[in-house]
Order: sequence, then structure tokens, then C-alpha cells
Amino acid sequence: MTTSYPSFLPLLIGIVVAAVTAFGLVGYGFSATGRGGPAVVARRGAALTGALAAIAYAWGLVSLFLDESGTAQACLDANPSLYGQVNEYRVSYLPPALDCRMSAGGSYAAAVPGFVTPVMTGCAVIAVTLVLIAVAEHRSTATRPS
Repeated sequence: MTTSYPSFLPLLIGIVVAAVTAFGLVGYGFSATGRGGPAVVARRGAALTGALAAIAYAWGLVSLFLDESGTAQACLDANPSLYGQVNEYRVSYLPPALDCRMSAGGSYAAAVPGFVTPVMTGCAVIAVTLVLIAVAEHRSTATRPS
């Protein structure tokens, strides 16, 4: 059986970076005071949505980290009926995932909750969209005559 266990160091670094990023974005999202035009509201929303994406990413990495020593057990817990066919484990750090691959082809997910990737991806797309809106609004107000 081929294994690809999650490595301790990348997981730890990823968790710390995601947590610091989320903390910084939450601080930025709530600290902006003063009048809130559309650009400010979009920047705040982008920061808070980006923080939620970072939290979801950290959640996925923590799930992998907690399961680091028991990859086979995670595959067994995820689908006991298919576990006998598993011949390989694959770990992904972006998005965080542990795939239990079967000898006949196909795979199934284990360890990382199924909502992590959609939440992380959706929040990242929303955050980027809000940043683009903020930039466009800032440019339009900067070039508008007073």
C-alpha cells in the first residue's frame, strides 16, 4: 500500500500563516472607521470575507494535522465498506484534502470536512470581487471632479 502522509512542517506553517492572515484581515475589516463610501464598504467586506476563507483553509489544515498519524483510520472511518479496496492515500494542501484511492480506480475523501473547499473557494471569489469593486469605485471617485 502506497502512502503519502501529510507532513508536519507544511501543515504547521500553513495553519500559522492562515491564522495570522485571518487575524489581520479581521482587524483591518473592523478597524476602518470614518465615513463609509462604497469603496470603504467593499474593502471591509473583502477583508472579512478573505478572513473567512483563511479560517476555512486553517480548518482544513487542522483536520489534516489532527489526522496525521491515522491516515488509514481516517479512510476506514470515512467509508468502511470501501476501505478494503484502498491501496493509496494522497494528501493535498491546497485545497486541504485527504483522498483514499482504490485499486479499481476512483477515490473518496476523508479527514477534511466536505464544506471546507466550497466555503474557502466561495469566500475567496467574493473577496476578490469586492476588491475589484473597491478599486473601481476608488478610481471613479479619484478622477471625478469635485
